[in-house]
Amino acid sequence: MAEICIYIPLEPYLRDWFINLHGGNYPVRLMRGCAESDVLAKALMRQPEGEPIPKPEEGDVAIVIPQFRHRDPVYFNYLPKHGKLALLQVIRHNFDFDMWNDLHRFGYIGSRRDHLIYNFMETRGIALTEANWNAIAKRYQRKRDIYLANLRSAKAKRKKKTKK
Repeated sequence: MAEICIYIPLEPYLRDWFINLHGGNYPVRLMRGCAESDVLAKALMRQPEGEPIPKPEEGDVAIVIPQFRHRDPVYFNYLPKHGKLALLQVIRHNFDFDMWNDLHRFGYIGSRRDHLIYNFMETRGIALTEANWNAIAKRYQRKRDIYLANLRSAKAKRKKKTKK
């Protein structure tokens, strides 16, 4: 039986990371019990009548629909708009978590950030292009700014409490 796939649009760096995360095979076969698989288990539904079968577009990632106990991929192979958005959100969140854990370590204080990002890209199977590097650097900087703002806020609250 041919594998049934769904297709989701991902940025090039995210696409490379996601494929590498799940074993490096294409189409992607999700690891059993992963968050992405859990989203699919809840969101997949029967193809609505009159709804055209989605075709892959340029840059889409093919994901093999896993076999779920009560959802045979032959029948449950349609991912609605909000299911797709939920899946994309989980993938981006997992990427951010992985990136933050790898790049934001206190032992790296003296290291140049560009080398750290290139190392992250290399170890995660992301193509070493300037566009990918810039996208990851911007994503990391946004997370770092939020982290530092939260630290400043917590410090200000502690200072305010001690003054009372």
